[in-house]
Amino acid sequence: MKEQSLKAFEEFLERVIGTSRLEITGGKLARVFSDESQRNDSSLNEFLEKFKPVWESWKKTKGVHLVSPFFEAHSHIFREWLSIVFPFSYRRVEVDCRKGGSMVDCQGYIYYTYLPEERELIKKICEKFQLTMPEQEIIRSLITSALKALDPMLSKLIGMNYRLFIDKIDFFERTGKLALKVDFVGRIG
Repeated sequence: MKEQSLKAFEEFLERVIGTSRLEITGGKLARVFSDESQRNDSSLNEFLEKFKPVWESWKKTKGVHLVSPFFEAHSHIFREWLSIVFPFSYRRVEVDCRKGGSMVDCQGYIYYTYLPEERELIKKICEKFQLTMPEQEIIRSLITSALKALDPMLSKLIGMNYRLFIDKIDFFERTGKLALKVDFVGRIG
């Protein structure tokens, strides 16, 4: 892993864990991730500039009611969010998105592998802030909170209130790496 990427990940951990201690009470963790997503205007602008024209073109040719097929055709939107706005490695984010129960519902998964260096940084930052929490719970919180921070941006992008809900999480450990697969659903509302 490149030194610059590792440094960005470490700084991200410092801000998120130091500010929230990953506490969900009172919406603390959600607020910290919302703030984190808005921390760098150029990243948000890059994300919006990349996908706004794609959505506008989709709307003209396919219609605003086909939200689910849009996410199916452009599932990389989730990958880009995690790697442009947040410091997750683009190469290690895998995404699959497909139509849910209606033309506006989608379902999919995010698969991400934490390298040994990232795991070590997580441990180091948690020790610094005296946070005692199982490693799987920490990595789950990081990915799912970053994914859910996408809700306002998706709503802005498609012009209607859209939310992502976490459905199921599985963990896989191999050769010092820890991966997780997060199943999610997206709905208007």
